[in-house]
Amino acid sequence: MKPFSPFCLALTIACFSTGLFQPVSASTTPMGQDKLRIHTSTPKRNKDSLFSYTVEWRIDNAELFRSYALSFLNGKKQEGDGSGVMVAKKLVTAMKDGLIQLDPNWRGITVEQTPDRPAFTIVNKAGYSLTNITIRDYSDQALSFDLVDKSFTEAGVQVAFDLVYTANVEYIDDFSTRTAQTASTGEIIIKIENENPIHIKTDGKTTAALEAEIAEHLGSAHLSKTPLFPVLPSSDTRNIKPFDDSEVQFLNLEGKSISIDVTDPELGVISKFKYLDNNGAIHLLEPRFMMGLLAVVSFVTVGFLWFRNKNKPA
Repeated sequence: MKPFSPFCLALTIACFSTGLFQPVSASTTPMGQDKLRIHTSTPKRNKDSLFSYTVEWRIDNAELFRSYALSFLNGKKQEGDGSGVMVAKKLVTAMKDGLIQLDPNWRGITVEQTPDRPAFTIVNKAGYSLTNITIRDYSDQALSFDLVDKSFTEAGVQVAFDLVYTANVEYIDDFSTRTAQTASTGEIIIKIENENPIHIKTDGKTTAALEAEIAEHLGSAHLSKTPLFPVLPSSDTRNIKPFDDSEVQFLNLEGKSISIDVTDPELGVISKFKYLDNNGAIHLLEPRFMMGLLAVVSFVTVGFLWFRNKNKPA
């Protein structure tokens, strides 16, 4: 049997390297593997207050995409027993509006409200996996989070809470640049599934001091000086805020749910959820530019060996 010529060998390596021949993925991420259910409630602030969230996902073994939703909530306008349902509906609509801006093949999530309930769920589609979710609430509503059918540890999902000052997203540049540097009066209530909730008084404390106090009272939490995942770059610093060097992280949260309720009008909370990115590890090992480089190296190496053998004395 005649062996491969150097040219055929080089051509074969180049085809695989540059992606002309791609191995079929061993498996596809199933729909519903990654979820986050968000339970909403009536905002305590009686003026328009910002609520936004960003969802990021990955196409299996390929690129990352994200969608962004923003809404303004007002406790006065959303009073009554059904206010939490109305809030959930607004937030679902905001995300659907964001997804419309993406090519249909890039839309890796669905966002649906639980029928007649103050809750909505973010779910991955087949062939896509969630990587992280960021929720920014300045409306002071009680929020609860769960993964529907798994504990956070079981799903490998890590959680973080970053307290921020609401004044940093409310001030008007042309009239006032004064922002509060401490909390006002109120409390922060955090509850992990069936555990007793903790109550932290906010009176006049800084966000860093409050985060340290939360970490001290919750055995599953720790104070971190680095973010759970990088903050998205944005010129809109009154919404997507730079990291302030401190947040409370739950890297091994055994419970199936976690809730946070901020009653201080000077404070907001950024909730973060980091999912396993197994497909990302595969992709990062084989980026396109590395494959192109490998093709060039293969041609040079095989060409050198062919030339050396050709000129080798008999």
